[in-house]
Amino acid sequence: MPVNTAALKTFAPAMRRQLIEAVGRKLDLLLHQASADTLTTAAGPIEELRQQEAANRQELLERVAYSWFNRLAALRYLDARGWHPFGARVLMPQTETETQPELLKLLRSGSLPAELQPHTNEERLQGLLDGRIPTAQAGSDPQGEVYRELILAVCRSYHQLLPNLFEGLDDASELLLPDDLLSDGSIAGGFRSQISDSDCEDVEIIGWLYQFYISEKKDQVIGKVVKSEDIPAATQLFTPNWIVKYMVQNSLGAQWLATYPASALKGQMEYYIEPAEQTDEVNAQLAAITPESLNPEELTLIDPACGSGHILVEAYELFKAIYLERGYQQREIPQLLLQKNLFGLDIDESAAQLTSFALMMKGREDDRRLFDRGIQLNVMALVNSDGLDVEALANAINLADHGLKQADLMELKQLFEHATTFGSLIQAPDGLAEKLPALRRLSELKGRDMIVTEALKTLEPLVRQAELLAARYVAVVVNPPYMGSKGMNQHLKDWTRRHFPNEKSDLYACFVERSYSLAKPNGFSSMVTMQGWMFLSTFRKMRERLLRDKTIYSMVQIGYNSFPSMNSKVAQATAYTLFNRHEKDFHSTFVDLNSAPQSADKRTIFLAQDPSKRYVVQAKTFCELPGSPLAYWIKSSVLRIFRACRPMSAVSNAKKGLTTGDNDVFLLRWAEIGTLAAAFYGSQPDSPRYCPHLKGGDYRKWYGNHEMVLKYDSQAISAMSGNPGFRPDGAQYFFREGITWSDVTSGSFSARLIPVGRYTFNNAAPSAFYNETKILLVALGAVNSSLMQEMIDMLNPTLHFNPGNYAELPMPEMGDFDSIEKIVESLINHSKFDWDAYERSWDFQSLPLLSACTDPNPTLESRYTAWITNVKQNIAEMKRLEEMNNRLILDAFGLLDDPNPEVPIEQITLTVNPAYRYGGNLSVDELWIRFRQDTIKELLSYATGCMMGRYSLDHPGLILANAGDTLENYVAKVGKSTG
Repeated sequence: MPVNTAALKTFAPAMRRQLIEAVGRKLDLLLHQASADTLTTAAGPIEELRQQEAANRQELLERVAYSWFNRLAALRYLDARGWHPFGARVLMPQTETETQPELLKLLRSGSLPAELQPHTNEERLQGLLDGRIPTAQAGSDPQGEVYRELILAVCRSYHQLLPNLFEGLDDASELLLPDDLLSDGSIAGGFRSQISDSDCEDVEIIGWLYQFYISEKKDQVIGKVVKSEDIPAATQLFTPNWIVKYMVQNSLGAQWLATYPASALKGQMEYYIEPAEQTDEVNAQLAAITPESLNPEELTLIDPACGSGHILVEAYELFKAIYLERGYQQREIPQLLLQKNLFGLDIDESAAQLTSFALMMKGREDDRRLFDRGIQLNVMALVNSDGLDVEALANAINLADHGLKQADLMELKQLFEHATTFGSLIQAPDGLAEKLPALRRLSELKGRDMIVTEALKTLEPLVRQAELLAARYVAVVVNPPYMGSKGMNQHLKDWTRRHFPNEKSDLYACFVERSYSLAKPNGFSSMVTMQGWMFLSTFRKMRERLLRDKTIYSMVQIGYNSFPSMNSKVAQATAYTLFNRHEKDFHSTFVDLNSAPQSADKRTIFLAQDPSKRYVVQAKTFCELPGSPLAYWIKSSVLRIFRACRPMSAVSNAKKGLTTGDNDVFLLRWAEIGTLAAAFYGSQPDSPRYCPHLKGGDYRKWYGNHEMVLKYDSQAISAMSGNPGFRPDGAQYFFREGITWSDVTSGSFSARLIPVGRYTFNNAAPSAFYNETKILLVALGAVNSSLMQEMIDMLNPTLHFNPGNYAELPMPEMGDFDSIEKIVESLINHSKFDWDAYERSWDFQSLPLLSACTDPNPTLESRYTAWITNVKQNIAEMKRLEEMNNRLILDAFGLLDDPNPEVPIEQITLTVNPAYRYGGNLSVDELWIRFRQDTIKELLSYATGCMMGRYSLDHPGLILANAGDTLENYVAKVGKSTG
């Protein structure tokens, strides 16, 4: 049964808030109202808590609350599976008809399980229940205090069995466990009532609980500069299961099938992509590096940002199938698999704990004695090195006897100074990596004095994480953290610039590069990342390095709805597998899910196996395109155009626009500034001066989106230039004729004319400028053509289209430029007439509804009918002109009718076009009914504005007109309604 994520999405954040509040109350109680006995027995820990609270109370509360959430979640899962070694449920009653937790019931009956007896004082607990011993707090519930002690006893017992999750209880976490764990409204009561046994049938619930628990923290820190301790919350993202399967099956599975192509496992891997047919030369190259046999125990897979362990859990299943195929007994597989095959690292200790728990639960399904085997998992949270006392070790131990120098220890310490910030991106220098065996032997020394023992205890995890980071793995599989450079704190920003200069724009790109050094030379790395690196100029050098040195085995461009739980259009992802060496002339397989509807279930689309959505391309094809975008769908005819034609940069300058640093202060809607002409040009030398300002806007071709003005007097310019975020990009091109477009769009590209002499432009409206008007108009016709839309989707099919992308578009070299110029001028005029027909335009004069009818005694109905006739004619004419432009541009590039020059009616950019305005799901009659309703609203707004002496887009309410009304009657009605 699938996990009920909708319920967990509500439960986990609510539980986080409740836990933090409850831990806070417990802290206040201990610090200010503790009993004399408590103050005596726990004086040291209470003083330690007092110091921690003074340092950072919120951090203390969040850390302890998180620890208890993880433990309670694990206990609830073990309750549901019936896997407690002591045979009793901890949080849940024995049967549905009972209300008391089974463990408490057993204690009351004198049957406390023997496994728990060493971890608590049973006699004291019985004394509390029968009243012989007073409670720690006068008047508190003895049964609640007893149950709290039982929970602590269970956690202590599990420290011996599952130490990664149930780490030794420190004084803080034990003292701050809330008292009320029995009531329905308690934290334990929430786990009892909100999580069912069926929810726990799949260990995947652990991952979902992790994502939703920190979701509110993510919302708090996202979009800001993120402190190191908040990086896990800011960057975590739970990977959909089908994407995880794709990554595991096309890395580990691909390695197995390369050696054993007849393996029956291929039929079990529904997300495996069969490599394309290769040339004899490529096949010979691959055969030369493919091992003749593989021992399952030698296969290794690491997730260097493992989060809650989703990828490693899925890899467990495939490893298990591999072991079974090679004849291993199922009972012996878990221990081998967990100790030899799976590796995981993270910077979040709680996440690493959950990964360890999830893997142990997978193993427990196959081996009921697993908890007793003392398994040491290869999963850990990276730790900082600030606690390592190098000098103490150097003074107490003759390092030379171990082949070491003090400098080796210092190098290790410096390497991990910010381990919880840089995470798995850290790579040990070759010299230090050679010293790791000696450092391992040193960390295992015993029998020294207390100071040395503590120093060696601090050394051991540093050596262990250095070993994991220095190793090379058969497969590297990861959903890396996503964080742009704007969100990085200064430490992280400086470090990525130094170590990942080509990938520094985002953490996920740094992980792509890091995967090369984690994978074996003939190994695989498979990951899911944002798709921007495939196209954006920011990642050009990264792409070029990948295409030059590595091999893309397969890629699934997922696009919209990559992560359904985010409900975000922005998170457009791609999943891919790289072979960690370059195979010349290898034919890579690409699967296009991006062209499916935005809300489509991408897993279903993938499994549909539509052959028209599969492409086989050689990497050298991408290298022939400007910027080397991974445009796997490119046609040979389009590739020829890029080879033959000059780029737009040869005839134009494409520029970013102005960044004011504070748009709320310096940008206004034009209707806000009063008398327009005086405001624009200044009626007196010292009067405020404003300039029309382009700021992107909705999809609109040829002309329009003139909505904003920029404060442009000397005082405003001075204030603006003092803003920290101010950037005067493109200022030298202000007031020049040009072409502009919207930087951000989730639909088709649309470019518009910048009229000469009046306009400034914003960074949201990048623009291009030409020396000749004729060339400008031809270029505008080209970039608004159906052919250029195909090229734009190829160069950068992301939400942003920047000046660099525009500069790489091809410019027609020949053709009927005179005809293109005339058509584009006509399209601009039609679009301008439409833009000015409504009150949104500062050039608005009158509704076209009022002038469309030639009847000497017109009614609203006759005016409307005449206007609709004109509207249909205008739309038809715009459609004809755009299609003619498409054909002329195709001809100028030497093509025929590919792509199709016809233009769907909904793409005709007229505000009065109902197909564009309302979408394509309504019938023609329904479209025109909707249009008539909006026309009445426009008329009402105009009439109101006339009577009030201004034009206004705000109106007091809708008055429906009778078809036989005259305009005068209608205006009179409006007058009565508005007073």
